[in-house]
Amino acid sequence: MKHREDISETEALRLELEQTRRHLSDTVQELTRQLNVPRRLKEGAAERGQRVKANAEYAGLRVKDTASQVPALTKQHPRTTAAVGGAVLLGATAAAWLASRHK
Repeated sequence: MKHREDISETEALRLELEQTRRHLSDTVQELTRQLNVPRRLKEGAAERGQRVKANAEYAGLRVKDTASQVPALTKQHPRTTAAVGGAVLLGATAAAWLASRHK
């Protein structure tokens, strides 16, 4: 490549003009992409869908891991298991009673 001192003023202007054209072209392409609202909405929805799917898969793995530990935990903590079971039963009974009162 020629040094700036070795090229004529005309060539320097031509190179600067070409660089400016490339920059302008990149800018126009980026603006076009940003202003294409339907495409951006579609891309955003696709990204969110992938994120939801990944989170659901992760949560599914976590639930499976926890569910497999329940029998061992109930054996280790029988009183806690009984207390939680009683609280759930009491809550379900209260909810059914309240629902029947409002009919």
